[in-house]
Amino acid sequence: MPAARPARPPKPAYRCSECGWETGKWVGRCGECQAWGSVAETAAPTLRAAAAPVTAPAVPIGDVAVEASAFRTSGVPELDRVLGGGLVPGAAILLAGEPGVGKSTLLLEVAAQTARYRHRTLYVTGEESASQVRLRADRTNAVEPELFLAAETDLGALLTHVEETRPTLLVVDSVQTIGASGVDGVPGGVTQVKEVAAALIRVAKTRNITTILVGHVTKDGSIAGP
Repeated sequence: MPAARPARPPKPAYRCSECGWETGKWVGRCGECQAWGSVAETAAPTLRAAAAPVTAPAVPIGDVAVEASAFRTSGVPELDRVLGGGLVPGAAILLAGEPGVGKSTLLLEVAAQTARYRHRTLYVTGEESASQVRLRADRTNAVEPELFLAAETDLGALLTHVEETRPTLLVVDSVQTIGASGVDGVPGGVTQVKEVAAALIRVAKTRNITTILVGHVTKDGSIAGP
């Protein structure tokens, strides 16, 4: 019987840190976003999926309560129409748009409207300082006792704020400014954005928090990142 051939080592893969484009060989310029010097070799995956503790036991679908996922108005009728009825607990929403179109102003209004209905809201700003957001809130009459504001760029600190305030609505402005310690890359890079987004979605699902993430838009009008 012929000897079994040894398994071939996986071929190296290269990925653009700007847009996530992948290729089997190194190139100096990304074939997708045309950025220079952004393509680097990615480490081969070494971990395999294994059984892990569940967050909640599986139940017959007929026993699942639907009241917890009922639509709740955002306070902005046009946004409710776009979202198909309003905000849903546990949903993760990506809101992207060009700089200056009013994403932060719109979400501050949504946060204030949610807080007015006595639903605790956490607005995390990584783009601006807390005082800048407060000045905008004063101009738009968005200062509410149940609206909490934090200026953070670290994922661990953001999750601590969520643990302490226990909001029903979480706004992160923007996902590209949040960095996760222990993860390769800089905030806004493909690896960082994936890890931050995945962590926030996990929190949204396990704690039934409506989460809105603000995303950047590139020069050609597409959403930046993965």
